[in-house]
Amino acid sequence: MSRTFLRILAQRRSAPALTPDAPAREELEAVLRAAAGTAAADPGLSWRVAVTTRRSAPELAAAVTGMRRVPNMAAPFPRLKGKQLRLLATFRGSLKWASTGGLGCAVVFSPDDALGVPRKEQLAAAQGARPLLEAAFWGAGWATVWTRRDGADENGLRTFYGLAPEEKVLGWLFVGRPPRGAAAEHAATRPAPGPRISYH
Repeated sequence: MSRTFLRILAQRRSAPALTPDAPAREELEAVLRAAAGTAAADPGLSWRVAVTTRRSAPELAAAVTGMRRVPNMAAPFPRLKGKQLRLLATFRGSLKWASTGGLGCAVVFSPDDALGVPRKEQLAAAQGARPLLEAAFWGAGWATVWTRRDGADENGLRTFYGLAPEEKVLGWLFVGRPPRGAAAEHAATRPAPGPRISYH
């Protein structure tokens, strides 16, 4: 087995922060194909990836906040009170989150009865996409941060991503480069003690 492959699996980890850099579409799709592997053809995948860039971050932020459109942050605001003020504050926080790194990969659980596999197994396979994606991006020289968004507006997300009724966003893997001051530490080899193992 390739030692390089084992090192990638052992050393992949979340970055402390991300720069706005992003892989080009050709490289991005190559990384995603590698993470999906041959299972994408047979029997097929129970997950898909929906990509957003920093340019579309305001639309994603509005969607998770439950806003129908992106507010004009450059225009002077009238005096806001109560719910409107809280909604604007939530949007600002969501915009900061959606602008993490150079792009965001939403991992979407997309069950398919044609796979001939129970939904529980399909969900487990979809949840396993995260470490595969992290390893693929780390091996290609990119850094990642995995997040969920508790309290995200479900209807807003469904509209933004065009989700089918049975689909669900499991989380977001944001991609970029580690900041210059953290790049060496992010690439350094750390001890990998491994899991507890017993033999019977």
